[in-house]
Amino acid sequence: MKSKLLITIGTVFLIAFGILTYIDYQETRAEIAEALLNEARSIRGMMTATRRVYRHQFMISGLPLNEDTIGFLPAHALSRISTEFSNRVTSGLSFNNVSDKPRNPALMADKVELQAIQFFRTHPDQRERMTPFTTDEGKSFYHFSTPLWITKDCLKCHGKREDAPPSIQKMYDTAYDYKLGDLRGILSIKLPAEELERRALKQVWNSGLNYLLGFLCTFLAVFLLLKRTVLNRISALTAATSRLASGDYDTRLVTHGADEITRVSSAFNSMAEAIASRTRHLEESEQRTRSIVDAAAEGILLIDDSGIVLESNPAASVIFGESKLSLIGKPLTQLIPDRALSGDLKTLKQLAKTQTAGPSSQQPIEANGRRGDGTSIQLELTISPVLIRDQHLYLCMVQNISMRKQAEQAVQDKQQFLQSVIDGVVDPIMVIRHDYQIIMMNRAARNRLPSDAPPERIYHCYEVSHNRGTPCSGDAYPCPLSLVMASKQPVTLMHEHHCKTHGARLFELNTSPFWEPEGTLTGVIQISKDITDRLKTEQQLKDNEERLHHQAQHDALTGLPNRLLFHDRLEHAMHKAHRTHQQVAVLFLDLDRFKNINDGLGHDVGDGMLKEVADRLQSAIREDDTVARLGGDEFVIILEELTDPGSAASVASKCLNTLSQKMVIKGIEIFPTVSIGISLFPGDEITVDGLMKCADTAMYRAKDAGRNSFQFYTRDMNDQTIKMLFLEGSLRHALSDNQLRLFYQPKFDLIHNRLIGMEALIRWQHPEKGMISPADFIPLAEETGMIIAIGEWVINQACRQIKQWQAFGIDQLHVAVNISARHFNPLILDTIAQALRDNKLAPHFLELEITESVLMDNADSAVEILTQLREMGISLSIDDFGTGYSSLSYLKRFPIASLKIDRSFVMDVTHDSNDAAIVSSIVALAKSMDLQVTAEGVETAQQLEFIKQLGCDFGQGYLLGRPVPADEFEQRYLQPALVI
Repeated sequence: MKSKLLITIGTVFLIAFGILTYIDYQETRAEIAEALLNEARSIRGMMTATRRVYRHQFMISGLPLNEDTIGFLPAHALSRISTEFSNRVTSGLSFNNVSDKPRNPALMADKVELQAIQFFRTHPDQRERMTPFTTDEGKSFYHFSTPLWITKDCLKCHGKREDAPPSIQKMYDTAYDYKLGDLRGILSIKLPAEELERRALKQVWNSGLNYLLGFLCTFLAVFLLLKRTVLNRISALTAATSRLASGDYDTRLVTHGADEITRVSSAFNSMAEAIASRTRHLEESEQRTRSIVDAAAEGILLIDDSGIVLESNPAASVIFGESKLSLIGKPLTQLIPDRALSGDLKTLKQLAKTQTAGPSSQQPIEANGRRGDGTSIQLELTISPVLIRDQHLYLCMVQNISMRKQAEQAVQDKQQFLQSVIDGVVDPIMVIRHDYQIIMMNRAARNRLPSDAPPERIYHCYEVSHNRGTPCSGDAYPCPLSLVMASKQPVTLMHEHHCKTHGARLFELNTSPFWEPEGTLTGVIQISKDITDRLKTEQQLKDNEERLHHQAQHDALTGLPNRLLFHDRLEHAMHKAHRTHQQVAVLFLDLDRFKNINDGLGHDVGDGMLKEVADRLQSAIREDDTVARLGGDEFVIILEELTDPGSAASVASKCLNTLSQKMVIKGIEIFPTVSIGISLFPGDEITVDGLMKCADTAMYRAKDAGRNSFQFYTRDMNDQTIKMLFLEGSLRHALSDNQLRLFYQPKFDLIHNRLIGMEALIRWQHPEKGMISPADFIPLAEETGMIIAIGEWVINQACRQIKQWQAFGIDQLHVAVNISARHFNPLILDTIAQALRDNKLAPHFLELEITESVLMDNADSAVEILTQLREMGISLSIDDFGTGYSSLSYLKRFPIASLKIDRSFVMDVTHDSNDAAIVSSIVALAKSMDLQVTAEGVETAQQLEFIKQLGCDFGQGYLLGRPVPADEFEQRYLQPALVI
């Protein structure tokens, strides 16, 4: 060991000596090379200065160039200086300026210098270069070079030849046509390397001797230290180990310090102590082993070659129900009379022979045993061969597994129950291990196997689901097992499976982790749900939903956007116009007299007309604009991106022209007209509802203006609309709040100059506005339909008032009531009959006044209603005669009793010959038809005298009496012998 230690230490010191010497050598060379580089740079500075001085002096001297003055050129001068320097310095140092294209052949670059020239041409950014080289004679040099670039002064001699001095042109034929910045040559300095090597070796030799002396001293000191601290102590450890091996368990080593050998010595002492302790406890080990065997829960039997029990533990006595003494000496076949163990020792040896590979390969066997009382038990046996004192015996481990078998049977029953449950699920269910093997599946999954598939075979999930031989992969068929095993979270995927009966079907795979009771993820539970039909149903529902959505936003008849979609598009157009600072126009269109067409020609014709109108309106606007049907005969158009209202007027005119063209609907020619109201965003309104209201108001103004026209919305329209809306709201409360009043205007017999009756005229006593004229609220009542309730109230009130006066003995007067167009229908017969019954009034005291326009709107129906009224005993009169368009043939058929000349003819009858002629004609016509005549609006004595001369029967007017309330009428006119 001492030799190996000496060799190892010596080798280490030699390697260290060599490394230090080499490092010192390289550092010395680097220092000397740096010194040479600095020396070369100094020489370069001297050469550069020399060239510049010579060049300057030559240029300013004006000397002609000839054989005598050529030496003054910089290149020639520096070359001569270099030659003289080399002759006088014997160290081998040389320098010169050289070129690859010199004018002086002596300045031609050699091989090393040509390499330097080529280097600077390829690396123009480099200012110097230093490389080692060896001459053909074997001498080592360092070559230092720096480039010479063409400057402005150089171009005087090396530029274009014609620009050079005549003497240069005459002397040289080469080295012309250089440009500013071209490389002309280099300054070349060659430094001998022998001095570098000599100085480096000398330095290494001196330092090497110092290192060698230091290493030898260190080597001797290290060896002596190791001998004292390591080698002597190792010898003592070797001797103690030998004594311990010979049986001296009390031997120990003296330990001191805390080094590695001390720790080894301490470990030796501990080992010796442990061996001594182990020896003392060997006797106790057998007793402990006996205790362990006795305490074992498994029964243990030691059997010899003949199958006789040699030893047993208490657990075996419990299992077989016999004492230890009873068990020892019995054959094993008597305790376990099972076929697996019946026979002789040969069977036992065969069983043991298959289990000689150790505990890891032992395979327990199950057998039936017999207890001492004769009862049978189920056992699990593990038989292992053992060698005790060179005797081959067998150790039989026995477990009573009767309870376990019962538990396993219960588990099996539960598994069968679970299998029955999942077999009842119509969707395929599979429990899949991490290696794709199916450990459980229901009947629906098994039915997907081929009919000839063996049921006992273990299948993989991809074989059952996809009828393929490899697992699912890729974007088209991502593997749910891999995803769940990676994320430990449930996943839901859709796969296309090919079923043996239905072909390709789309399945939804709900895959969840399958955790073992101890928390280990071993696989997945996968439920495959066929969603092919469901997806088809969902698609149908989606299509139906889209269809319903379209129907919800479009008119069923015309296919145009309905009110809902129109509002959405208008709101969008308004937002867009707000952003782009443009205008939006809304055109509200209402077909004129469409109700007459619909009622008279039938709904089929009316629907056909609406469809044709929709088509024509769509053709009249731009593709980006919108036509919608709000309902009935109302259409609306949205015009976007307008810069001025004139564009909206142009579209409205186009719509009027388009719609006024002849339509042929079901063989019937129709020439429709339309009224159009136009509102503008943002000038008129900034909300959807406000803009629609403005357009609607403008449309009604167009109707009032004569129809078949368009009107732009103006502010005064809105004021009128607000007024009408206020009146409409108040009018609905007028009846219930008892705000309506009846005024009575007297009617006189002009022939006998006496009062014969009165006309009931309605007035509205508003609690805030005061008395409101019928001219303001009657048209509104007509429009809203409230005129019917008002008319019924007037009839009842008039009948009640006449009856009251009759109670006071005034029984010769009748009352006239005006009937509106909307009220004139068959239902009025029941209203009048009920009023007469309620007030017990004779029919001839009631007179109904109906305008000729109302009668002529539906003359045939009017004749029928008038006839029934006449049969009831009601007196009938045509009001405002002369302002309508009565047909004489119909006038002849109407069962009327009198005509009332409109006040517009009577008021100018004394100074307008036309009105006088009209009044005269009406009176003559009435007389010829045996009808009585009443003149309305008599306000002057001249008018009264004129109509009397014409033979007019009755008269009304402010001259004869103004309309007044009932009590005032009674005081003024119901006095005895009242005459005019």
